[in-house]
Amino acid sequence: MKRTIILLAASFTLGTAAVAGDWKSSDANGDGKISKAEHETAVKAEWTKLDADGNGQISAAEAGAKAAAWKSADADGNGQISQTEFIAKKTAWWAKADADGDGSVTQAEFAAVDKAHAGHKG
Repeated sequence: MKRTIILLAASFTLGTAAVAGDWKSSDANGDGKISKAEHETAVKAEWTKLDADGNGQISAAEAGAKAAAWKSADADGNGQISQTEFIAKKTAWWAKADADGDGSVTQAEFAAVDKAHAGHKG
């Protein structure tokens, strides 16, 4: 039996991801930083978009091209990403990205995490 594995790298490619995918829309107030509240809002919006059938799981079909990058988010190994798994992965990315611990991610902090992630593909 083949198992579809979904990979979430924070954008992880946070991906990890509303934040990683679109800086400008995540920085809702345009101050050049993404606050924790802005990040949480972006993560919720991304979840809603990805869980197209609304069943509380992101399947490989829903993940599409991102499926291969999201393996690490599938904590229970069932081949799908639950909302809990998704948020946990995004939260971990946030903690890593907020290098100075000030509660927001600057473009420089984001770029550093994105660059580190790109160097660990494969």
